[in-house]
Amino acid sequence: MNRIEKKEIATDAAKLFEEEVRELMPDIPRTELCDMVDEYIYYQTDDLSKQEADSIVEATCILK
Repeated sequence: MNRIEKKEIATDAAKLFEEEVRELMPDIPRTELCDMVDEYIYYQTDDLSKQEADSIVEATCILK
Protein backbone atom coordinates (compact mmCIF):
# COMPACT_ATOMS: atom_id res chain seq x y z
CA MET A 1 0.00 0.00 0.00
CA ASN A 2 1.14 3.51 -0.75
CA ARG A 3 1.23 6.37 1.70
CA ILE A 4 -1.67 8.81 1.53
CA GLU A 5 0.10 12.14 1.30
CA LYS A 6 -2.91 14.44 1.61
CA LYS A 7 -5.64 14.22 4.23
CA GLU A 8 -8.13 15.43 1.64
CA ILE A 9 -7.97 12.12 -0.24
CA ALA A 10 -8.11 9.89 2.85
CA THR A 11 -11.87 9.39 2.47
CA ASP A 12 -11.49 8.15 -1.10
CA ALA A 13 -8.63 5.89 -0.02
CA ALA A 14 -10.78 4.46 2.78
CA LYS A 15 -13.57 3.62 0.35
CA LEU A 16 -11.15 2.00 -2.09
CA PHE A 17 -9.45 0.00 0.65
CA GLU A 18 -12.84 -1.18 1.95
CA GLU A 19 -13.86 -2.34 -1.54
CA GLU A 20 -10.58 -4.20 -2.04
CA VAL A 21 -10.91 -6.01 1.28
CA ARG A 22 -14.53 -6.96 0.49
CA GLU A 23 -13.43 -8.45 -2.84
CA LEU A 24 -10.79 -10.58 -1.13
CA MET A 25 -12.86 -11.44 1.94
CA PRO A 26 -16.58 -11.11 1.13
CA ASP A 27 -17.68 -12.70 4.42
CA ILE A 28 -15.62 -10.45 6.70
CA PRO A 29 -17.61 -9.12 9.66
CA ARG A 30 -18.38 -5.40 9.36
CA THR A 31 -16.67 -4.53 12.66
CA GLU A 32 -13.47 -6.24 11.58
CA LEU A 33 -13.58 -4.52 8.19
CA CYS A 34 -14.11 -1.11 9.76
CA ASP A 35 -11.24 -1.71 12.18
CA MET A 36 -8.98 -2.59 9.23
CA VAL A 37 -10.04 0.56 7.36
CA ASP A 38 -9.43 2.67 10.47
CA GLU A 39 -5.92 1.32 10.96
CA TYR A 40 -5.09 1.66 7.28
CA ILE A 41 -6.21 5.29 7.13
CA TYR A 42 -4.52 6.23 10.40
CA TYR A 43 -1.15 4.64 9.65
CA GLN A 44 -0.96 5.48 5.95
CA THR A 45 -2.03 9.14 6.01
CA ASP A 46 0.45 11.86 6.86
CA ASP A 47 -0.57 14.22 9.69
CA LEU A 48 -3.89 12.52 10.46
CA SER A 49 -5.04 12.30 14.06
CA LYS A 50 -6.77 9.22 15.44
CA GLN A 51 -9.99 11.23 15.82
CA GLU A 52 -9.85 12.27 12.16
CA ALA A 53 -9.31 8.66 11.11
CA ASP A 54 -12.24 7.56 13.27
CA SER A 55 -14.54 10.14 11.70
CA ILE A 56 -13.52 9.06 8.19
CA VAL A 57 -14.29 5.44 9.08
CA GLU A 58 -17.64 6.45 10.57
CA ALA A 59 -18.59 8.20 7.33
CA THR A 60 -17.28 5.58 4.91
CA CYS A 61 -17.67 2.26 6.68
CA ILE A 62 -19.81 2.32 9.81
CA LEU A 63 -22.67 4.54 8.63
CA LYS A 64 -23.17 2.73 5.32
